[in-house]
Amino acid sequence: MVNPALDIRLFHYALVAAQHGSFRRAAAALNLQQSTMSRGVRILEHRVGAALFERSHAGIRPTPAGERFLEEAALGFDHLERATQRIRATQRGEGGEITVAASVPFRLLGEAFERLRRERPGLALEIVEGTCETSAMLVQQRRAEVAFVSNNILGNAAIQSLHVRNEQMVAVLPKSHGLACAPAVVLDELRVERFILGAGGLGPALAAHLGRQMGGELDQRLLRVGQFDVINMVARGFGATLTVGSPPHVGPDGVAFIPIADCNAIPIHAIWQSSTTNPALKRLVKLVVETRERRA
Repeated sequence: MVNPALDIRLFHYALVAAQHGSFRRAAAALNLQQSTMSRGVRILEHRVGAALFERSHAGIRPTPAGERFLEEAALGFDHLERATQRIRATQRGEGGEITVAASVPFRLLGEAFERLRRERPGLALEIVEGTCETSAMLVQQRRAEVAFVSNNILGNAAIQSLHVRNEQMVAVLPKSHGLACAPAVVLDELRVERFILGAGGLGPALAAHLGRQMGGELDQRLLRVGQFDVINMVARGFGATLTVGSPPHVGPDGVAFIPIADCNAIPIHAIWQSSTTNPALKRLVKLVVETRERRA
């Protein structure tokens, strides 16, 4: 049985010796003494329990057993080299993976994500949509490196928080609505509307904002569909909804996007564990900051 404590250098000596057909030439290639090279190969042969090379005045060549052994060893070195390259790329932020939990629409952060993708083409980026509470919980459980939420609900010293920016609220109304052509509306003008909001993402946060700002009994429902489907429902006359930031470039023909006045805005925060060392996280946060500064 092969000794599990074998020095990896001994495998390297044997592989290089096989490539050069000579201990002398292999030692010169590795800048070693020939005696060190030949002694290392003999130690390896002793530990694996088989002769790996036939030796003669003309040089060396692998034995049948040695040839098979060295083929397997070469595969192992290839795997080791790839693993080393991957971990070095990860430390430089070029490879690896990062999981982002988000309660805000992707389009609000799309520029930072796009720049990260261009800079780190080998990076595996996973985005998990959820409410502010579930997104924050993923960070707390270390199932996501960072979350983009409307508030830092965790509020403890182990969590770092960055205020990204405030995003204006926008009403989404059917084009047949009397306010569909207005340049802006105030929330009170929408008091009689039936609001339909997604149960995920920012939906619950927007519902809570409506309750705080408008008070009283509001007709609002949280639906288990994404925002795109909610907007399509608005076009079909099921009610009105809210979104944040610039309106999406693509939407159904039957809706109008109307900015909401009176300083109604939703803050966007990035939160992450202070102890997280993922280089991709540091770069993503920096890109988010740069995007914020360009918009300022």
